[in-house]
Amino acid sequence: MNETKISKQMAYLLRHDPSGMDVSDEGFVDLDEFLEKLRNRWGDLSREDVRRLVENDSKGRYEIKGDKIRARYGHSIDVNPTLTRAKVDTLYHGTTREAARNILRKGLKSKGRQRVHLSNDVKSARKVGKRRTDNPVILKVDVGSAREDGISFEKASDEVYVADHIPTRYISWIEGDDSD
Repeated sequence: MNETKISKQMAYLLRHDPSGMDVSDEGFVDLDEFLEKLRNRWGDLSREDVRRLVENDSKGRYEIKGDKIRARYGHSIDVNPTLTRAKVDTLYHGTTREAARNILRKGLKSKGRQRVHLSNDVKSARKVGKRRTDNPVILKVDVGSAREDGISFEKASDEVYVADHIPTRYISWIEGDDSD
């Protein structure tokens, strides 16, 4: 069983294309319906296999409650998962030099997803940034000040936090090539 491929398919179905499944406002779908979709590619996949993938997912992408499953974050479909309010004062965003310059001009926007994704530490942000460039820029978000001004941040997993648009005044360039 290729767990990486199965997890990618799970993310795709739950975040972007739950065709044929009834999706709640919170993003939950019936676990048995979901399993049937996965069995189109992996016929012998069991409920226990899916539960194990959810429990062992290092990014905490998925959640099972009773007989329902959802992705906690990363959606392009119209859902609104209730998450825990973030209790941190600083978060980070790893990106390319070009994107960082744009973010410092226009703010941090979701770009094809419903929410902006942020990391809990520089190391995690660097790892995220390395998906797009060998030398990522790390941006720091002043969550404390933004929260005081009414911007909401939520904890999606131990490493990932989400927010709506973050204006430039809360963002600073802390690592990577000079911002000129």
